[in-house]
Amino acid sequence: MKTAVQAGLLAILAGATVLAAPAQAATIVRRTATCQATGYSGTFTLQYDSVSGYHRIIGGYTSSGPYIGDAVGTVTLRISYRAGSTTHTVYSQSSATTGSTTFTTPSTTTVPTIYTGTASAKFDNGTVSCTATVPIS
Repeated sequence: MKTAVQAGLLAILAGATVLAAPAQAATIVRRTATCQATGYSGTFTLQYDSVSGYHRIIGGYTSSGPYIGDAVGTVTLRISYRAGSTTHTVYSQSSATTGSTTFTTPSTTTVPTIYTGTASAKFDNGTVSCTATVPIS
């Protein structure tokens, strides 16, 4: 009986499917740019990874002010890429900020890896503005 059970167990194990090891996770890229206009400045950091021929935008954060993180105003984000003579905007958002803003984008916000994209954050406190731009490549 013991031999029959062992033989049955071996038969089951012989037919078992071995799952492949999980694929290596994509590396998250962080790009940061700053801008300045008179005493006002802004910092913009974008996060993305590259998967299956696309740079997938994950999100990022901004800070602005004469002292980073203290200015009330607006921040306008724009993510785009250029194909030939055409610029394609894949994401755009404008929101109020109190000096620091964190944002996420829809999972469909992508830039094809065959093109170089840009992401910009325009900071405006009502008196002065500046734009920080990072490459997506």
